[in-house]
Amino acid sequence: MYKVTLSMPIYNVAPYVERALLSALNQTFDSIEFLIVDDRGTDDSMDIVRKIVAEHPRGKEVRIIEHPHNIGTGATKNTAIDNAKGEYLFFMDSDDEITPDCIEVLYKAMMKEPVDFVAGSYDKVDLDGKLIKGGCYYKDILLKGKYVIPESVYSRKIMISGITWNKLYSIAFLKKNNIRCFPHHINEDGIFTPFVFYYASSCSLLSNITLTYYQRENSTEYNRFRNFSLRNAKEYTEMVDAWKEILSFYVNTSIYGKYLAFMVESISRTYLLLYQSNSISKDEKTSYYKNWTKFDISLWKMFQTIPFNLKGYIYILIMKFPVFVRTFLIYRSVLFKNR
Repeated sequence: MYKVTLSMPIYNVAPYVERALLSALNQTFDSIEFLIVDDRGTDDSMDIVRKIVAEHPRGKEVRIIEHPHNIGTGATKNTAIDNAKGEYLFFMDSDDEITPDCIEVLYKAMMKEPVDFVAGSYDKVDLDGKLIKGGCYYKDILLKGKYVIPESVYSRKIMISGITWNKLYSIAFLKKNNIRCFPHHINEDGIFTPFVFYYASSCSLLSNITLTYYQRENSTEYNRFRNFSLRNAKEYTEMVDAWKEILSFYVNTSIYGKYLAFMVESISRTYLLLYQSNSISKDEKTSYYKNWTKFDISLWKMFQTIPFNLKGYIYILIMKFPVFVRTFLIYRSVLFKNR
């Protein structure tokens, strides 16, 4: 049995996959199963992968699973969870690069203090390798206890990156709590990670930089911010519905108001992308916005959960006056201006 499964999805990444895969195969840690999930792209990415696997000394440790057709990155994560033979699981994107000792560093931290997941720090760079804003740099911290992780994250005491990659997860933890992605989602972090934060009772954050994240203009995430599509809107609706489910888990806890504030702040940013979109009709925008901002909460319940995030509650209060804000401020003055 392997100690670690390193999973990498492959979909139209021909210019980048060699760098990513070699950084994985050249790890200093020995007991790694390399699980390649072919999500049926249209370029020659898998030809490159198979050539590297055939020639590399660790090629025999590589297992390739082929999807019947393109499904999405969420499905690739679920395939990895279902098929991993390791005790621990590491997600890696096929256009990034990990340090030679990445898995060794994360695994040693896991052995020193067994936790539900270990997260390493990472740099963010452009395709020329120039460091840019947006990396994640932790201090060495151990968090243990029920709700200690969401309490830290949603009160802004400690920032824990919401991305799925560059974390070493206990497979037993993921399976015990049935933590999965929505299969068809192309941006799956927003559902997977909040469930991880809810169920996890321990984690280690490391100052070691173990990954380089490459920002590229043709990436799915980059394009989502440039033009919010109908698919993005549908996926985000499912994400908000999942958040509302998680919100119900925090009822009668001090985290309720903080998580609610987190939700509304995210929605307030995303509906700006929605209403700037050129590919979604005005009526569809209105329908999505109303769906996102429909909360089964009361102001009394909201203010009972203190201490609270003032900025988040300001947003919530605004949304509790739909006639004034939605019709006058949002529809006329801000979001529908010049449309």
